[in-house]
Amino acid sequence: MHPTIAEFGPFTLYSYGVMVAIAFIVGIYFARQEALRKDIKPDLVYDLVFFLAVGSLIGARFYYLAFFDPASFVKNPVSIFRIWEGGLAVHGAILGGIIACVLFARSRRMSFWKLTDLITPSVILGQAIGRIGCFLNGCCFGVPTDSVFGVRFSKGSLPDIAYAGLPVHPTQLYEFALDLSGFFILWAMRRKIRFEGGLFLAYLAMYSIIRMIISSLRGDSLYIWNTNLKTAQVISGIIFVIALRLFISKRKKSA
Repeated sequence: MHPTIAEFGPFTLYSYGVMVAIAFIVGIYFARQEALRKDIKPDLVYDLVFFLAVGSLIGARFYYLAFFDPASFVKNPVSIFRIWEGGLAVHGAILGGIIACVLFARSRRMSFWKLTDLITPSVILGQAIGRIGCFLNGCCFGVPTDSVFGVRFSKGSLPDIAYAGLPVHPTQLYEFALDLSGFFILWAMRRKIRFEGGLFLAYLAMYSIIRMIISSLRGDSLYIWNTNLKTAQVISGIIFVIALRLFISKRKKSA
């Protein structure tokens, strides 16, 4: 685990922040390639990514602080801006990104669904890269395991504190592999799905399945009050049902 890469006086270069930056850069590249293929001006991609970056980061941070660490925000409100230290939630990022995309589509008088299809492969690839940052940061860890896949994180890290130094499932790397596989699947599907929004809805359904699988092994999950249901799994299940119904409905209308 390497949460920090280097320190330059008062400035600290965090591995998580670096991976998030790389995720956006790589995402912009693939979104630009899609824009060129669809005869969309590349400049639009840069503007769209800016909107999505702001919306998704705000959504991810608010969601994390609201559900995972409200005490930190109350104690130090400035902590909401420290995204380079970690503390971002994917479901919050998706919600924030959707809101940002709706606003951008309205401002440009473009189809919301067309824009989401354009950016979808970049989104799941960015999530994959981001999970490497989670692994280096020591967050989003799994439950203890005695399997060969178990990883023992360094002394004082979140997994070490939570489980007294026991090896845990590297759920960050599991999700990296699944997200990367999802990217290749969606990249291949992008030419085959003919109706607007199909690729984005396929992503939502696919990622919901991925998240439900990963959440079953996560050791830092929140639970629905007074139940054994994990919040992330319930939210993912709801998103899956909505995305699947919309996908089927839009496909029928386009037939």
